[in-house]
Amino acid sequence: ERHQPDFVQPLGERLDQLQHAGRGELGAISPVIRDPAYCQIMAGIELGRRVVAAAGDDKQRIRNIRSSSDAIAFCCAAFSRLADDAAQEEFHVVSLNTKNQVLATHQVSMGLLDQTVVHPREVFRPAIKEAAKSIILVHNHPSGDPTPSEKDLSLTRRLDESGSLLGIQVLDHIIVARNGAISIREYEATGG
Repeated sequence: ERHQPDFVQPLGERLDQLQHAGRGELGAISPVIRDPAYCQIMAGIELGRRVVAAAGDDKQRIRNIRSSSDAIAFCCAAFSRLADDAAQEEFHVVSLNTKNQVLATHQVSMGLLDQTVVHPREVFRPAIKEAAKSIILVHNHPSGDPTPSEKDLSLTRRLDESGSLLGIQVLDHIIVARNGAISIREYEATGG
């Protein structure tokens, strides 16, 4: 009768320990587990860990947008990569239903270091397809400073007008950056 190592014996009850197993411990389970297989198993464990973490983050995210602070919180979570790592401006749209619940997010355009070209037809296309009641505009400032430019303010007014014609309200326009996030609604309300 073969004796199994201590690690293998309770494996079914201690799967959370698998990520800490060494090559030798996994090799004791099967002689097939050599360096390439070990690396694949460890990569699969890491991928699974990230999937679980992302699912948990998704549950924590604000899914109903009732205020500019909700919009900022949602955008900071959903677009953190954009705020921290993007080298170019990207413009995204968050579509919402009649209860201001998030339906989806869509990338509309990617531009240059300090600007992006945005057309109303591209902004509202996903919202029309999803029968969205309202949208939130989101873009990043790679410079790290979230302060809206005059172009940002002008674009927001233009998209407000387009949304009014289509019956899709622009709830807010959030700018995300390394140094924070700003709601253009709040920015204009306080006299910017």
